[in-house]
Amino acid sequence: MYDRLFEKDRIGNVDIKNRLVMTPMGTNLAELDGTAGPAMLAYFEARARGGCGLIMPEICRVNEATGAGMFRQLAATSDRHIPSLAKLAGTVHKYGSKIFIQLHHPGREGVSALIGGQPCVSASDRMCNVSKQETRPMGIDEIHELVGQFGDAALRCKKAGIDGVELHCAHGYLLQQFLSPYTNMRTDEYGGSFDNRMRLVLEIIEDIRRKCGDDYVLGCRVSVDEFLSTIGVEEDYIHIEDGIKIVKALEAAGIDFIDVSCALYETGLMAIEPISFAQGWRKPFIKAVKDVVGIPVIAVSAIREPAAAEELLDDEVVDFVGMGRPWLADPEWGRKVQEGRESELKKCISCLRCFETLMGLNAQGLPLECAVNPLTCNEKRYGELEPDTVGHRVVVVGGGPGGMMAAETLAKRGVKVTLMDRQESLGGTVNLAKRPPLKERMEWIADYYRDSFARLGVEVQLGKEASPENIAALEPDAVVLATGSRAVFPKSIPGVDGKNVYTVEEVLTGKADIAGKSVAMIGAGLTGLEVGEFLGEKGCKVAFVDMLKQAGANAYRNNVLDVMSRLGKMDVEWELGHTLKEITADGVVIENVDNKEEKKIAADAVVLSLGYSSDRSLKDAMEEKGLVVCLVGSAIKDGTIAPATKSGYEVGANLFRKPEPSFVVTGDELSNFAKVSHMRGQEGIYLAYLTDPAAVAKVLPAPLEPFAVPVVTVSACHIKEPTFADNYYEAILGVYCTYKGQVGLYPISLLLGGPGAEMATQLGRDNSAIPKKLGAEFYIRKGENDKVTCNVSRRGAELLNIEMQLGSYNHPLTHALYQSPVPGKVTAGSGYYFHFDRLPDENGKFKFTNTGLIRNVCNYTYDAWTPGYVNRLEIKSSIDDPWGCLPINTIVGGAYAENNLLITSLEYLEDVEPEALMLKVIPAWYDQTAFMKGGIK
Repeated sequence: MYDRLFEKDRIGNVDIKNRLVMTPMGTNLAELDGTAGPAMLAYFEARARGGCGLIMPEICRVNEATGAGMFRQLAATSDRHIPSLAKLAGTVHKYGSKIFIQLHHPGREGVSALIGGQPCVSASDRMCNVSKQETRPMGIDEIHELVGQFGDAALRCKKAGIDGVELHCAHGYLLQQFLSPYTNMRTDEYGGSFDNRMRLVLEIIEDIRRKCGDDYVLGCRVSVDEFLSTIGVEEDYIHIEDGIKIVKALEAAGIDFIDVSCALYETGLMAIEPISFAQGWRKPFIKAVKDVVGIPVIAVSAIREPAAAEELLDDEVVDFVGMGRPWLADPEWGRKVQEGRESELKKCISCLRCFETLMGLNAQGLPLECAVNPLTCNEKRYGELEPDTVGHRVVVVGGGPGGMMAAETLAKRGVKVTLMDRQESLGGTVNLAKRPPLKERMEWIADYYRDSFARLGVEVQLGKEASPENIAALEPDAVVLATGSRAVFPKSIPGVDGKNVYTVEEVLTGKADIAGKSVAMIGAGLTGLEVGEFLGEKGCKVAFVDMLKQAGANAYRNNVLDVMSRLGKMDVEWELGHTLKEITADGVVIENVDNKEEKKIAADAVVLSLGYSSDRSLKDAMEEKGLVVCLVGSAIKDGTIAPATKSGYEVGANLFRKPEPSFVVTGDELSNFAKVSHMRGQEGIYLAYLTDPAAVAKVLPAPLEPFAVPVVTVSACHIKEPTFADNYYEAILGVYCTYKGQVGLYPISLLLGGPGAEMATQLGRDNSAIPKKLGAEFYIRKGENDKVTCNVSRRGAELLNIEMQLGSYNHPLTHALYQSPVPGKVTAGSGYYFHFDRLPDENGKFKFTNTGLIRNVCNYTYDAWTPGYVNRLEIKSSIDDPWGCLPINTIVGGAYAENNLLITSLEYLEDVEPEALMLKVIPAWYDQTAFMKGGIK
């Protein structure tokens, strides 16, 4: 079965074990310097191990000045990237898979903030209507330089053992901007005629061939139709006839394969298809390309199932089947299909959560999320499941996405699981989500778990209302509450209890017989829009009412555009910017949010789509019976499939896990630490800025008092030779303060990274009195022209971004704040810290106790101190690290220093009441996400 999919084939001189290609898709997993770190390697290793024949990781940067496409993006701009690319190649090759790198420049579809705030570049100055970044045309010298940069990047890939490269000439990025008459309005040799518009790409191909040789595999991804007429564009653009002409010219230039795609950002629905698009919908224009070229053709076409993939091969539409999102949903897609385990596939439902988070979390540097697979981009972080060797029993209440994921994860660990749900079928709210037009694929979620539960032995009890009594009768060791949420039904609105008022659930399940009637849909979020379309197909005239002035304001743009494209052909009315005041027997009364004018809308029926609230009705009753309860999904907070699935996995993975120390300190080591705490070879950035006094007051616990001047200090250093650990990196955010008149520094947060970070946490310079968090990533570089750059991030979020020009301070006050340091000088300093214990009381409940204020005294001996002018200082917060809590009012200045730090004493100053302290110090000691994870410790 599916014999064609698993035939061997060849592209250029590269043999590929099957016809499955993972096409490029950004992840936000790369390290800040553009290298592939452990998280990215683990991500692609899972897909290679899962049977993919050819992996094209993601867009790869070739130009640092204007070519950043994402905050965390793979790069080949420097020879220092070669070892990282080699690791990536080796990881993929280990499983017999091959790897091509996609070389990319975003052009006008970039983000100005990623390139220092300067305008984006393009063929011309036409701004992208989606990214909306100021855009300027490239100069001739820039174009010539870019040609060489593409060639150099390809050569680095070859040196790293990458099997081939692909030029990204699609989706509206820079190379397509030169190819298309819509974006290329130049009048020089790179614009105007077809040959001139082809010139840049052909010169890049020529340069790559000259540097890498004719035998190195080179291909192009091409948007063969931009589909701009679908958004009303009447100007010339790339139509399929032009696309065919382009690919023929590329083949004549000697490339080895064509990767067929379509569209650009403005026509994103065609490039990033939502759930309504059929599998294989691109066949006609892919086939048009296949019929005119003699080189292998790769193409994506919203393929989700193996039968649809095989059909593309049988119909000679492609030589290789490209898929992106299916490999996110199930990294074992290839192996499962080849082994005849198609029923075990976790299929992509085309919900676009991956693109929503990729774009939405880009600025934070966080990786994308998959709604159905929480392990995607978390392979390294989550690791392997810990087997349950005790034989625990768990009852899961609720058969929605969160409950099903929790049940499966627990069962995979060996826990005995019973799942109860009052509905007659698995799926929870998915059973409603699948009912609007073109959303049948949502049923795939429940299909997967039905098969999984049968294999894992999960006992499923459907049509059964869970109660404390019948749950307790099963004698579980824990209960997972995945009871979801209930529709908001505001009793305060007059007429809400009328017989003409219905919920979304009543409409979608057919309990509300309102076909052919006029309907007032209260709520124009994505759910309201989809239900409105559902009613429109049943002949209803629908009037949408929403207090917001934009339909689907809080939903992902492409999903909203998809539904709106069909609603536009129906009999609908829009009353946006209005609130519901009253429901009458023949309609509703609404009020304009701006001028407060009231208006009557006639309607036979009123449907409320006002959101949902968490259902925790069983929690207290079960806890009263002594049952241990964990909440997942919408039972915690109403949300979508993705957070529900993620919370279900985390509860399932962490329940009953035994916490074990990852680092053990021996008595001898502790004794040695007590003798001396010396941080030798400390090198890095020190700077200060002024903030708002009120902000300092918020973060400074009593009995510490604010210093007269609201000074914040920031440091990021490499500790090369500490006496208590291997070398490590640290970053400190602190404020000047006083205690009984004595000035010192209070660190709000201290981040550690590097080889010795964990040792430093246990044996650190302060005997663990300072709050420390592991897992920070540091990039500190002293480059040419005495420019120093620094980036610090943790858990995927950038916290610190600094650029400093050495030579002078921003303000002379800097020198005084740091006690006028010069090489050879010794200065003294002190810091204040709060220490506490977290211990169980007589009832086993953990409490904070033994809380006290500590001061340490230290000496700095400087080997070097070079003043610095801070050009850029960005300090940001993440959910775990509140670094952005102190706004930057005035930058005082900074320096690049080398010194040796010696802790000379620790002094216990006084006891402190923990209740008055904890809310201020907990963020420094603990990750906020740690309190969100379910589990019994």
